[in-house]
Order: sequence, then C-alpha cells, then structure tokens
Amino acid sequence: MKKKIVSVLLTTAMVATLAAGCGSSDSGSSDSGSGDSGKEMTYWSMWNSTEAQAKVIQKAADAYEEETGIHINIEWKGRDMKTLIGTALEAGEDIDLFDDDYMRVVMNTKDYLVDLSTLEGEEEFESHVMPVILDKAKSWGDGKLYTVPYQVYTTGVWYDKAMFEEAGVTDVPTTWDEFLDVCQKVKDAGYNPITCNSDSVNLIYGFQLARYIGQDAVLDCFNNSNWANVPEAKKAAEDIATLVENGYFSPNAPAQYPDGQNEIGFGESCMVLNASWIPNEILQNTGTEVDFGFFPWPSVEGGVDGAEASMVGAQGYGIVNTSDMQQEAFDFAKMIATGDYDLEMASSVNSIPADTENTEWPAAISAAEPYFKEMTKAYDWAVGLETNPDFTPIINENVVKLIQGDITPDDFITALSAAQ
Repeated sequence: MKKKIVSVLLTTAMVATLAAGCGSSDSGSSDSGSGDSGKEMTYWSMWNSTEAQAKVIQKAADAYEEETGIHINIEWKGRDMKTLIGTALEAGEDIDLFDDDYMRVVMNTKDYLVDLSTLEGEEEFESHVMPVILDKAKSWGDGKLYTVPYQVYTTGVWYDKAMFEEAGVTDVPTTWDEFLDVCQKVKDAGYNPITCNSDSVNLIYGFQLARYIGQDAVLDCFNNSNWANVPEAKKAAEDIATLVENGYFSPNAPAQYPDGQNEIGFGESCMVLNASWIPNEILQNTGTEVDFGFFPWPSVEGGVDGAEASMVGAQGYGIVNTSDMQQEAFDFAKMIATGDYDLEMASSVNSIPADTENTEWPAAISAAEPYFKEMTKAYDWAVGLETNPDFTPIINENVVKLIQGDITPDDFITALSAAQ
C-alpha cells in the first residue's frame, strides 16, 4: 500500500497499538536541518535514539521535513517519559506533541491535550483504528479521542518453546494448577520458570486478581481502598507467594529493566508476563532469536475471567493544546500510525500493525494472533493498577517485596490499605 508522503499529509490517513518496560532516558535532539519554512515542531519521544522505533520515527520526521519544510526537533526521553511529561506540561514546557502508553497519555495528561475531533481528517482517521483500541481510548476521554494510537500490543505469557520441549511440556497451561505444573517441569529441567522486571510486576498481581474478580472489581479495590474487604485480593497475593515459595521465580526477580526479560535470551529463564514488544526487545538486547510461544495468563478456580480477557493497547501521541502547530503535529502522528510507516514499524520491532488495512503480523509474535482474535475483554494496562500516578508506585513497591519474599500476603494487604 504505497502512498506518497504528500498524500498522507494533505489527505487523511489510516490507523490502529506492548512496555514497555522501563529504560533509561536518552535526552537530546535529532540533528537534521531546519527546512525551508523556518518552522519547527518540538516532539518529546518515549524512545531512546538507538531503538528501532526511534529509527522509523526519525525516518518519517526527515520525510515530513522534506515534504513540508517543517523541522521536527525530537528529544529522545526514553521510558522516563512517564515520570517527566506531567511535570513538563504543568510547567508550560514548549512541547507540541509527545508519546507514551496511550492510556497514560489520556488518563494522566488529558487536560493538556487537543480533542482530535477539532482537527482536519480526524473522522477518516478513526475509520482505520482497531475498534478495541478506539473504544478504549474514547472511554478515557469521555467519548472524545485525545490520542493517536500506534504500535498496537497484546499481553500474555511469552515463553521459550525449546525450553518447554526440553521440559516435556506439550500443552500450554490454561488453569492455575496447570501453570504450577508447567513451572515445576521447567524448574526440573534446570531453568528458572518465570522472570520479570521490577517495573512490570503490577501486571502479575493485576492479572491474578482480575482472573478472580474482573477488572471493574479490581478498580473498585484500587479506587476505594477495599483491599482488606475483598478476600480475593489476599488470595491473589497468596498465589504469587506460592510461586516464590516453590522457587519458580528467577532468583534475580524482580530485576531492573531489561535484565529480567533478558534472562530468556541468555537461556536462563523460560517465561515472562508482558506485552508483545518483549520478543523484539529480547532480540535487540541479547542478540538471541528465541522461538517464542504465547499463552494468556491462566484462569483460576472460581474466577470470572479467562483467556478472553487481556491487556490490549498501544503507544499513543498526545498533541498539546497550547501548541500553535496542532494540525501539523496531527499530520505527523498519522504518518507514524498508518500506511507504510506503520508497516515499517511493525516489521522493524515485531509489533502488531496499528492500521487496520495492514493485516499481516510479524512471525516473531504470530503465536499470539489466534488468542488476540478471541479476546473480547480489553483490560487496561496493569488491569488499572497504574491509573493513579501517586498510588501506583506503592503497589509496585509492595509487589516487588512480595516476589522477593520480604513480606507476607497479610503484610501486603496491610501495606496497601494503610497507604490509601
């Protein structure tokens, strides 16, 4: 689907979005020339300049400048973006657009963003966004779209197929008991069954609790400090403690990003619960082409959710409402989210294409595609446990302690209750 850049900029484009984890910041600017128009747009990016995503974005920015004469000054902030952007916007920093997880973009910074329906081409753009992505984004914006989603992801357990085969595992687990059995077989084969990064442990607790009570009830616990009044909140913590007691977590868990997930590339650990960017990150970090399998987080006895429910999302662009280049920023964001650049992003980083007209998944993540098509419930990132920037670090801190074996499930519930 070849389209000249001018057609993407002067007409409307098409679209439709797995951290990612936490990395270091790589602040700085792209160094291409300023263009004939004399105009400049400032873009804060969640990527580091050395990452494959950044290279696709820089290529698009260069093409945009050549076509329009508008130079895009890119400041590569890395994953520190999620802690930097709110303060920067509040301080009135000169930013035209930025990107981050699309839920955080809307939930944490909506007051600083443009309602995209006020910009030319937004209606056509919506027609090319995956319905599950569009609906979620609008649900956070009271029916309005405040973000341009790109690099779609899905979430579940990624595992090394070769380790499963060596351990004699022939079927992926669908229930918690089956999962524990798989963990034991992998451990007996000489590998750490589960690894994780410290920045993403909220996924583990969030998924386990949601399997018992569903996301709405998880959010009720979160928003109303009902931890001590919901037995399943403690039960989910006890399940994680069981993994710890049985030695199923890597002894390094939770490790600093990306050291935990890299253990799979180094042949030390077998499974990690995270988004569909994980295979690419492990390849980039370790140079190892792991043959990845995938399965949804298992169901639990007496629970309400199973394989049909998962975190599905995207990265997203926010356009700052004080910018005098709102339309231009939107046009550039659409370049990344649609057409050829969306395809290039998907193939470069093994991500799900965002544009609904780009339907082929990269081979590295193809194991998740059959499950993705059957998902009918879209969890928020970390099943909603990261919707409050003040309380999220407290949950994270205590899940880390739980996985390290430093606190009991009772201590865990007490700590969450006391903090809210």
